[in-house]
Amino acid sequence: MYSFKEKKTHFVALRNPDVAQYDLELLAKEVPGFPQLATFSRNPKRYADDILYALLDCATREEIREYRRAMIAKKAKEAEDAGEKKTKSPATKKTAEKKQQMPEGETTHTEETGPHDDVEKPETAPADNSAEELKQALDEAEARAEEAEQRADEAEEARDEAEARAQETEQALEEEKKKEPANVPVKSKSKRNTRKSTGTTSSTRKSK
Repeated sequence: MYSFKEKKTHFVALRNPDVAQYDLELLAKEVPGFPQLATFSRNPKRYADDILYALLDCATREEIREYRRAMIAKKAKEAEDAGEKKTKSPATKKTAEKKQQMPEGETTHTEETGPHDDVEKPETAPADNSAEELKQALDEAEARAEEAEQRADEAEEARDEAEARAQETEQALEEEKKKEPANVPVKSKSKRNTRKSTGTTSSTRKSK
């Protein structure tokens, strides 16, 4: 899906152990028969890098981000609903207990004094910030991803420029070589080998 260079860039940008569980769920959906699912499920945070690296082979960066956001939003909604239930249930329970304890013919303090006088306020449950923290961590991871991508693009542009300059330099050198006059080697004149005279003449045939 991605080249080694692209995969490494996205891996560094998307690393976040806090959302490893969501990455594992997406990996199980994309590749149900992945051999290491059982191992990863034991401790997703521990294997967060391995999960993400395997996930990048079957899902795009955008799909991973969208799934993380969807799961974080779902958890935030569940936490909000749970908080509302916690704030409502104690007040309802206390009112029911008071009505059971009061003898017949008597009214509760709330009924005598009016609906707004000395009414016990329900205890507010502490807000669950885990979903908000996850969302903040995801935003920070996305910001780091954008910075990493920008640096990668700048590095790639610089490399392309360097290659272009190298090609221009090489082309200029070749043109300079073509302009230089060719050095034709001068052939040396061959010397004739002359036989040195020894001072003796060939013997003449004497007449009898």
